[in-house]
Amino acid sequence: MIRDIPRRHAFFLTLYFGVSTWLFGMFVKFPHGLLTASDFPRLEDYLKLCANPFTRDVNLILAYRVSVPIIAWVLHLPPAISALLPILLLSFSYAVIFYVVLARTADSRFSVLVAAGLSLTFFALWTNRWLGSPDSFSHLVSALALISSNPFLLALFCIVGTLNDERWLFSVPLLLFWHSTNFAKAGTFSSITAARTGIGLSAGVLFVLFIRYALTIGWLGPGIAEPEGYKGIQSALLGFYPLNSVWPLFALNIFMGFGWYWLAVIKLITRQLASTTPILGCFLGFFILLASLSTIVVEDVSRSVGFLFLVVVIASVYDYGINPASANLWWRNLLIAAAITPTIYYIGFSGAAFIPFPIDLINHLVHQYAGVDLLQALKSWFYHKSP
Repeated sequence: MIRDIPRRHAFFLTLYFGVSTWLFGMFVKFPHGLLTASDFPRLEDYLKLCANPFTRDVNLILAYRVSVPIIAWVLHLPPAISALLPILLLSFSYAVIFYVVLARTADSRFSVLVAAGLSLTFFALWTNRWLGSPDSFSHLVSALALISSNPFLLALFCIVGTLNDERWLFSVPLLLFWHSTNFAKAGTFSSITAARTGIGLSAGVLFVLFIRYALTIGWLGPGIAEPEGYKGIQSALLGFYPLNSVWPLFALNIFMGFGWYWLAVIKLITRQLASTTPILGCFLGFFILLASLSTIVVEDVSRSVGFLFLVVVIASVYDYGINPASANLWWRNLLIAAAITPTIYYIGFSGAAFIPFPIDLINHLVHQYAGVDLLQALKSWFYHKSP
């Protein structure tokens, strides 16, 4: 189907779809309170880095995340454009995912279901709520890495994706699975493609480690002292306990990362375990479990789960390859379930809810004219009350 569309038309078609999907996601999962929000904790540091990627007057964890700041700095983007750049990158991410799924299935309706579904998960929600968090660049790079197993391109994608956020490394095993199974075909495994993919990604990881070392000791920029946040990460790892959270809340945040799309992930793993190559199912299941548990070291658990979004794309293409009619029905139902279920996350002292825009608009008007924020009052149910 892609071959039948002129390249120029295909580009504008996918871009149009990317913007439309972003609007759909914002309508269905609008961040509560965004209409009056003025507190964006990472925005100031992000804009400082966009003005000078080697400044150290920021949270030092962010000093290692230089990909988007370098782009903004090279292009001399003004602060307003830099702040909105992640939204544009998110729209491009939708477009690439639509293109990838369409190229594998030749089913535009199904491709819409998959990309629209991701707009209702933390693939998108954190970027939509918090200005100054360019997660969408890493997601865009991960989506582009689905297109080709060229080791040079994969190395480049690994470098720029990881230097935007370390959680891009979640994509490495998923890209290995995608390419080695010939784009998620059941019962398929290519050791040659796996080797090509592994070589490219390994080279990228090694280069990232070198760049981070150069940033730390001052070969690039003035050097970076050990970030204060690393102490909390070490403590969470040693104690094996969620950072500033408890296990039930941690489990809720994990679930909210993908919501009902976790069912598609479980379905993918169980099907792969029952296939002619069950070892790949073991690999995939173990990695997803390990990656999910690794988020105990951060407070933004749901956001971190969003970096695993490739497994949802893989699940969709795998599902379609087995039974297209069943896959269309299944992914339509997942989209409906995700759309009618509110999404929340909470980390003990901060949180957010994502609800249909009309509900938030009505609440905003009630608050403005009656002085009562009904939705904000509901958050008090989560507060810890001392005995």
